[in-house]
Amino acid sequence: EHPAYSRKVSVLDPYADPVGAFLRTLEVLDLDWVFGLHRRAVRFAEGQTVMTLGNGRVLTDWGMVGSSWQDVPLFDSPEDVLRYRPLEDVDGRVPLVSREKRDSYVGGPRESQATIGRRALATGLYYTTLFQYGIMAFGWENFLLAAALDPETFDVILAQFAEISRQNVAAWVTGDCPMFMFHDDIAITRGLVFAPEWYRRYLFPKYERILEPARQAGKRIVFVSDGNYTELLPDLFAVGVDGVMVDERMDLASILRRHGRDKVVIGNVDVQVVTWGTADDIRREVRRCCDLGRECPGYFIKCFGDLPQNIPVGNLDVYFDAVHTYGRR
Repeated sequence: EHPAYSRKVSVLDPYADPVGAFLRTLEVLDLDWVFGLHRRAVRFAEGQTVMTLGNGRVLTDWGMVGSSWQDVPLFDSPEDVLRYRPLEDVDGRVPLVSREKRDSYVGGPRESQATIGRRALATGLYYTTLFQYGIMAFGWENFLLAAALDPETFDVILAQFAEISRQNVAAWVTGDCPMFMFHDDIAITRGLVFAPEWYRRYLFPKYERILEPARQAGKRIVFVSDGNYTELLPDLFAVGVDGVMVDERMDLASILRRHGRDKVVIGNVDVQVVTWGTADDIRREVRRCCDLGRECPGYFIKCFGDLPQNIPVGNLDVYFDAVHTYGRR
C-alpha cells in the first residue's frame, strides 16, 4: 500500500503499471502471503486527501487505491434501520448486499492468485462478515442506537445479514485457497464495543452458521479485527476459528503461550513504531515479535494496519531488513 516504496523496490511506476510493480515488489521482498493485488492505482493531487465518488461516497488518500467510505448516511435514524430487511433489499439500498458485490468478493482473490502464481499465497479478506454490516450499512451511531433500542428486531436484521454472508462464504470457499480469512471490527482501541454477553448472544451463534461452508470445505479459518478483543478469543476458537490476526494492543506473548502451538497467529507489529520510530526502535519491535513467534509453527510476522504511504521509505528499508534478519526459524 506504499506507491513510493513499490517504485523504489520494483524500479517500475506503480501508477502506470500497478500489476507489474506489485509482482516485482513481491519477488524482491520475498513475501509469502498477501490479501491480493491491485490492478489499478489512484493518484491523488498534491495536498489532496479526499475524492468525491458520488452517491454519498468518498475516497480518502490511503495506499494504492484509496479507502472508500459512505460519507452520507443511507439511513435517517435508528427507527429507519429497524425497518430494514437485508434479504428484501431488491432496490440496492445497501450496495454491500448486492449480487455484484458478492461476485467481486469471490472473484477478486482468485484472479489475484492466478496472476501472482507461485510467488505468494493470495487469500483475499471477506470484509463485511456480520458486525461490519452494521458499521458500514448503518453508520456507527444508527447501528449502536438501533441495537440498543430494540435488540430483538435488530437480531432479525443480523440474522438476515448472516444468511447473506453464509451464501457468500459458500461461494468463496469453492476455490483452491487453503485459508479463509474473515473480518469484523468487533473492538476498538480501548476494547469491545458491546459487553461480551452481547457478542455471545447475538453474534457468535451466527458465526457458526456463516463459517459452516468453510469448515466443510476443510479451510483454515482466520479472524481479523481492529482493536483489543482478547476477552473473546475463547469464543472465537469455540465457533471453529483456527487463527487470529492481532494488533499491537493485544498481548502477543500471552496469546502465543496459550495458542501458539495449534493456532495461526498473525501480526502485532506496531505500525506507529514503524512510521515514527528510529531505526533501532523498528528493529526492536520486529525482533520482539519474531522472538515470541519463532517456536510457534503458525505465527506470521505482519505490521497490523498494513504499510501505508505515510511511512518514510527509509523506515521500510529498516523494517524489511529486520524481518529477514530476525524472522528466520
